[in-house]
Amino acid sequence: MASRQMQAAQIVEFNKPYQLSQVPVPQCGDHDLLVQVYAAGFCHSDLQVLRGQFGAALPLIPSHEPAGKIAQVGTQVKGSWKVGDRIGVLNFKNACGQCVGCRQRLRRTKRTDPRFCRKRQTAGFKHDGAFGQFMLADPNTTVHLPEKVSFEQGAPLMCAGATVWGALQKLKPDVKPGEAVAIIGIGGLGQLGIQFAKAMGYRTVAIDNRHEGRRLAVDVSEILKPDLVIDSSAPDASDQILDFTAGEGLAGAVVCTDSIEANAWSLQQLGNGGVMVPVGLPQDRWQFDSEAMVFRELTIRGVYVASMGEVEEMLKVVAHHDISSHITTVDFDQIPSIVERYADKSMKGRLVVQITQ
Repeated sequence: MASRQMQAAQIVEFNKPYQLSQVPVPQCGDHDLLVQVYAAGFCHSDLQVLRGQFGAALPLIPSHEPAGKIAQVGTQVKGSWKVGDRIGVLNFKNACGQCVGCRQRLRRTKRTDPRFCRKRQTAGFKHDGAFGQFMLADPNTTVHLPEKVSFEQGAPLMCAGATVWGALQKLKPDVKPGEAVAIIGIGGLGQLGIQFAKAMGYRTVAIDNRHEGRRLAVDVSEILKPDLVIDSSAPDASDQILDFTAGEGLAGAVVCTDSIEANAWSLQQLGNGGVMVPVGLPQDRWQFDSEAMVFRELTIRGVYVASMGEVEEMLKVVAHHDISSHITTVDFDQIPSIVERYADKSMKGRLVVQITQ
């Protein structure tokens, strides 16, 4: 019997536009969830995939920010999953349970964690992702989407939201509510980061050298607006931070840009014992001032992306505080031109493709 077909956008050659194709609907295995994708985000990592930075085998269905509904539940899937559930899907999946990464997580947390599995699959990076009508998901990295969160808003939370939420969790326990935390680089991640930081009780500073970024920083609900917005290129930018913190400097900083210069500058804005979490990945290596790190006892803390448990907590905060992204929706047939839209300097926030109307 012929396989069912679906519409999908594929990378068939690096550095060339996505190609719209008819491909077979993936077969739902015993331990899988088959997801009908309603919305899928596009982010900077997708551009890196398109350029071949992750060495994916082609053809590949990209996008790692899906939101949709369960269309089929594998026969061996455990838990309360059912057809029709509204869900979001994280990109890492199918932990082997045997590699050193899995053994470490089992020892420390009593459960496997595909984020650190050396044999994990990464949807949209090296394995088929969300730019298709259906995709396969791992129940262990799938989360229920609150009813009040739309598919279009839910999609960016699966990467942008999970990444910056995870970064803010890394400030704990050193940085306490009421202390000053900066979000540097206000794009899709940064705008969510501002709202998360305010919801967590931090005095929040939004920093960007672009007018578009600073405008995006205040394009949120009144209660979640940053306490201070700074142009990092202004001659008195550091003085503004010191004035805001009574001369102490920032307690924490989450840097949502891959600019080496911005990361180096951000470290200098920390006060004694401050914590910085860089999120953007530059092609060249970071460079930080060792003297500042030593004499101010600063911490630079790595973060991958939030765990499934952390993402579930994030979604509760999103629903409770009505946190949202500035999104621009794109029809499925416009995917081949999405890179040009992303590169447009007037573009702000997140691009989200509506897969299923």
